[in-house]
Amino acid sequence: MRAVVTGSSGFIGAALSNQLLASGWEVVGIDSHSDYYAPQLKEFRLEKLKSNPKFHFYNADICNLKLVNQIVKENQPNTIFHLAAQAGVRLPIESMYKYVESNLTGFSSVLQAAVSNNVSEFLYASSSSVYGNQASIPYSEEEKNLNPNSFYGATKLSNEILAKSIIQNSQTKSRGMRFFTVYGPMGRPDMAYFRILASLLSDSSFNLFGDGSIQRDFTFVDDCVKSVLALQINLQTKNHGFHDVVNIGGGNPFSINDLLRVAMNLTGKKLIYETSGKNLNDALITNASSDYLFSQIGNKPTTKLEVGIQETINWMSEEPQRELLGKWVRSSI
Repeated sequence: MRAVVTGSSGFIGAALSNQLLASGWEVVGIDSHSDYYAPQLKEFRLEKLKSNPKFHFYNADICNLKLVNQIVKENQPNTIFHLAAQAGVRLPIESMYKYVESNLTGFSSVLQAAVSNNVSEFLYASSSSVYGNQASIPYSEEEKNLNPNSFYGATKLSNEILAKSIIQNSQTKSRGMRFFTVYGPMGRPDMAYFRILASLLSDSSFNLFGDGSIQRDFTFVDDCVKSVLALQINLQTKNHGFHDVVNIGGGNPFSINDLLRVAMNLTGKKLIYETSGKNLNDALITNASSDYLFSQIGNKPTTKLEVGIQETINWMSEEPQRELLGKWVRSSI
């Protein structure tokens, strides 16, 4: 079995690629190592992947349709896992074009390459950000009142609409995966959990947006990858032209204040933090209904927050990453 993984040097992409390789897959990785956060961290993840002879890497921009199509055509994958994107909800207005380039133009390029080359399964990263603040709790895939708070969330909802429109007339099956705040070792330094833990381990200050009351359905990365792989197997049973979206979250949200308490308890340290105004792009709560996920694969994310945060602390406490945490966090501010 051969898979193309876009965003293979990213947090979820690298974790997924490693698990695919461990399961005997051949993996073709595509990544451009953008500077949204430290490219050094992406190189750090990539080096581990390169140690496996079944991993093949292309440093390529997914906006280049001709190149992406060539890579897919030459490698003839069974499955494409499209995880490359411009992440985050806080880019300034002058940088909004990055969402358009990566999440719309880039997404269209990879989707077109999948359909043109009759790739059997196309699974792509969507987001809990598509729900906004007006959806019913818990968030269900059947929700019709989708009003994203952020430009990022709007591009992810657009991805779902684009995929459905083209897949229905193709030999490809597709599935959008609405990720809910994925966290863990080797994670993204722009995310709150990473910055909180880095601040605790380095005895430095943390900037808290708002009052800490917003809630997130934290999903440990191992649970996320396990769900993605199971969803790919399940997708094989569907007919050509099939498309759906699936929440990947356990339905057990915690507030940022809860996260702070867990992090301080596990490290035995008190966090020094400053507060600033809340960001209107942040949803007040994310809470996944996992009913549909469970109906498709028979399980859902279950790792307790304390366990996942301890795993992350263990990784952060090792060298060389311990010395690099501050640099990585500063690269994403």
